[in-house]
Amino acid sequence: MSAQGRIGKIWVCCIAICTSNFFGIAIAQQTEMSQLPSDQNRVAVLIPVFTEREADVGSPFLSKKWIRGTVELENHNLIPAAGQVLLFNYDKINNRVYVINESRKEWYYPIDSVSRFDLVDNSTIYSFEKVHWISTKFFLISVLKSGQGYSLYKRLITKHIRASYLNEGYFSTGKKYDEYLDDYEYYLVYPGNPFFRKLFLRENVIRRVLRNESALLDEFFSLHDHEINEESLIGIIQYINDKKYPE
Repeated sequence: MSAQGRIGKIWVCCIAICTSNFFGIAIAQQTEMSQLPSDQNRVAVLIPVFTEREADVGSPFLSKKWIRGTVELENHNLIPAAGQVLLFNYDKINNRVYVINESRKEWYYPIDSVSRFDLVDNSTIYSFEKVHWISTKFFLISVLKSGQGYSLYKRLITKHIRASYLNEGYFSTGKKYDEYLDDYEYYLVYPGNPFFRKLFLRENVIRRVLRNESALLDEFFSLHDHEINEESLIGIIQYINDKKYPE
């Protein structure tokens, strides 16, 4: 065999060994990263080498781990099917339901494919649904449902605040971590028809949205503190329902 032929064989062997090592590393990385859904929309940010990063505060996902659940698709199919083992998570920012199977294959359903879903994290059950006559662009959580009276929903909104820390040596500014902040907005559904109003946790807003119930609102506030939070909002709606729409 010529010297040129021997060199060619050695070169082919080197490429094969390098390729094998590369795919081995890639598979190991994929296995490690599949512990949670990947944040595919996260934009890489160039950070100076002297910037110190800290762990994220909060998460873009509902849970820090894969959890049990059920999903009803818009075509009315339910997953998992009988005998199927699937785990789920919810991307709060992009409104996607992520799924992983026993083979660790991961995929997601966008919001236009999902009608409702329930996820169980330890002892907490999270129930999300689309209320089409309110919006098909986001999911809602039922807080209080009434067949005849007022109903209340809330929307989970997660904001992503990127790390902004900068150290110039003689001064530093900003935070060293990405932060995911959860907030809610509320939707009040009126009795008897699909008419709704967006609510904020302020007394003047509640009085404006429920201006036809001013006498009952006065009664409620005479018995309770005027501090407005989710608990007191539920109390107000339940109080009005009990007085006017008992079931």
